[in-house]
Amino acid sequence: MYLDRLKAFKSYKTETTPCKIKLSSNENPFGLPQWLKEKIAEKVKDIPFNRYPDPNYTELKEVIADFYKVDRENIVLGNGSDELIHLLITVVGDKNQPVMYPVPTFPMYQVSADIIARPKVEFPLDEEFNLQKEKIDEALNKKPALCFYASPNNPTGNLFDENLIRYTADKGVFTAVDEAYIDFADTEGFVEEALNRENVVVIRTMSKIGLAGIRLGVLITDRETATLLDRVRPPFNITYPTVEIAKVVLTEGKQEIKKQIDTIKEEREKTVKQVSQIPEVKVFPSQANFFLIKVPDGDKVHKLLIQEGVLVRNMSHLPGMEGCLRVSVGKPEENQGFVEALKKVMARL
Repeated sequence: MYLDRLKAFKSYKTETTPCKIKLSSNENPFGLPQWLKEKIAEKVKDIPFNRYPDPNYTELKEVIADFYKVDRENIVLGNGSDELIHLLITVVGDKNQPVMYPVPTFPMYQVSADIIARPKVEFPLDEEFNLQKEKIDEALNKKPALCFYASPNNPTGNLFDENLIRYTADKGVFTAVDEAYIDFADTEGFVEEALNRENVVVIRTMSKIGLAGIRLGVLITDRETATLLDRVRPPFNITYPTVEIAKVVLTEGKQEIKKQIDTIKEEREKTVKQVSQIPEVKVFPSQANFFLIKVPDGDKVHKLLIQEGVLVRNMSHLPGMEGCLRVSVGKPEENQGFVEALKKVMARL
C-alpha cells in the first residue's frame, strides 16, 4: 500500500551477462598501473576508517579544481554524477514544473524524475540523433524548470549543437550540461559558461576516465549556485577511501589518465573504420568512449555476439533506436575481437 506507486516504476538497467569481452558499460578498459596502485595503497592504509571524512572536502576540491582549472568554490561533489542529477531534479524550481530532456539519452534523468513523481517533457532527436529547434520549442512551451543535455550524448555518442543548448538557457530554463564523456571529445564544453551564468551548470564524472569504482561526480557552477546546492548535498556523501584515491590519481596519475584517454580515442577511430566496412552495419559518429551501430536485427545480433563471447549494450528497445547496439571502446585486442565476432555474426544473418 505504502509503495504502490513504485510497482510500475522502471529502474535503470545494466548489461550483466558474463562474457570474455565486455564492451557494455563505457568503462576505461585499461585500469590503473601497478605503480599508481601502490601509491594509493600507501594512502589508504593510513585512513582512519572509524572517522568521517572532512565534510567540506577541502583538499579534494582543491585537487579537482586544479584538474578542471576552476576554483574550489565552483565545485559540488556527488556520489557519482547520478547523485548530482538526482539532487538537481529534487531542488531546481518547483516540483510541479517539468524536467525536460531529449530522447534517447541517459536514462537517469527519467529515473530520478520518476522517483519523486516529477513531470517530464521528453522531446525527440532527429534520425541522426541531433537536436531539433522546433522540438525544443514544443518542450519549452510546457514551461519546464530544468533541462538536461548529455553532450556527448549517451547512448548516441554525438555532441549536441552548442547554440541550441544556449538557446534553452537563454529562455530562462535551468540548464544542466552533462559532460560525462567530454574527455573524449574535440570541444572545451560549457565550463566557462557555467562559471558565469546562474542557470547553467556542468556535470563531470571520474567514472569514464578510469575511476568508475570509486563513484565520484563533480558539478561545476558559479559560486552562489554551488553554495546553495552544497547546503542540500547529503553530508559525508563522498567516502574517505574515495577522497584519498581521487587525490592520488588526479595528481600523480594525471599523465597516465591523459595517455589512456588518447589511446581510447585512437582505438575508437580505428575500430569505427573497421566496423564501417562490414556490410549492413551503420556506424554513427562518436565523440565518446563508445560508438553506436545499427544492424538489421539488434536483438538477434546482440544474442549472437554473446555466443561469440562479446557483450555490448542492446539499445533496440528504445524509441527511435530499433536495431541499435552501443559498443564501448576496449583494449586493442578486445576491439579486434569484437570486429571479428561482428563479421562472423553478420555473415550468419
